[in-house]
Amino acid sequence: MYQEIKPSKRIDNLVDTFWTFSKNEVNEKFKVLPDTCSDLVFDFSQNRGFLSGVMTTYQFKELSPETDLIGVRFKSEKIGLLFDIPLYETKNLRVELSELFPTKTFQSLNQVNDLETTIDKIAFLENFIEMLFNQNHQKRDQIVLSTVQNIRTSHGIININDIAKSHNISLRQLERRFKNCVGLTAKEFSNVVRFNNARESISKLSKTSLLEIAFDMGFFDHSHMTHEFKRISGENPSFF
Repeated sequence: MYQEIKPSKRIDNLVDTFWTFSKNEVNEKFKVLPDTCSDLVFDFSQNRGFLSGVMTTYQFKELSPETDLIGVRFKSEKIGLLFDIPLYETKNLRVELSELFPTKTFQSLNQVNDLETTIDKIAFLENFIEMLFNQNHQKRDQIVLSTVQNIRTSHGIININDIAKSHNISLRQLERRFKNCVGLTAKEFSNVVRFNNARESISKLSKTSLLEIAFDMGFFDHSHMTHEFKRISGENPSFF
């Protein structure tokens, strides 16, 4: 069973949601689509944890009946504050927590495996995340934060070079800073944001033609939108 749990106010600027998945009756295989987020995942059935890096294309996941997971889905623009490695190194990858944190920090985080209830585990993780943020808040990059906001506000239909110019930096500088903090280049991030907004429009605007939605979402034509949908989701736009 999958369930989402809202974070407390003290970290809701960092975490989009906590989620749990447990007590599956049979082996289940399902498709996960990119959402611009990275997730910290704890598998209590195996006493291990990993970072599921931000995705540019769909992935298939398989869960066994013994699966017992808690995940932390971070806000795209804030996760870079919590780790000392460039996040683009985790793109489309699953990275063990022992590779992300210094030994002392990893051992501290591992204490979550000793807790019994979901409430206690989430409370522990909230304290841990808040501690990491307090240690690293000076790493906040206002240009990256602004760029993420601009891309989201525009539904991914924005010229990244124009954003760079507005901040008086080169496109190359912006892309380097962006991918270090978010895990994707600004262009890749825009593509995923646009895909998700187009997918939502297709679902809601059933009487609007796919061609019209394609133009509204900044695609050159229906073929261009179809190509992007196939690349990101493995499906045609009409599937949604």
